[in-house]
Amino acid sequence: MAHRAFGRVNWQTLSPLFWLLAAVYAGHRLWTWLELPRAAWIRFYLDDLLCLPLILNVSLLVMRLLHGPHFRLTPHQVGIAVVYYAMAFEVVLPLFMPRYTADLTDAFLYAIGGWFFHKYLNK
Repeated sequence: MAHRAFGRVNWQTLSPLFWLLAAVYAGHRLWTWLELPRAAWIRFYLDDLLCLPLILNVSLLVMRLLHGPHFRLTPHQVGIAVVYYAMAFEVVLPLFMPRYTADLTDAFLYAIGGWFFHKYLNK
């Protein structure tokens, strides 16, 4: 049964652009773990910019497992993901956890990441 689901996946979902973004994210996490100096905009905003393209691409892969290789996320679905992440990480979580800080710039970067996913990765 599982082999049929994998046969329905469009493996081009994991495009070279996705792997480049994943490598940038992994490199940034390694850089952070090594506690090496980096520019403030990279330290505070790179993860927010890369978040939705990576998460939505993996979500698209899973949806293609379930619905077939030609499934695409609609602009409405991408917009809901942007609003969800902005509300969760910039409104709700800062109220309850001091680790999170409300920042309108982060919400804007989620929107840019959602647009980038829809324009270049949602194929």
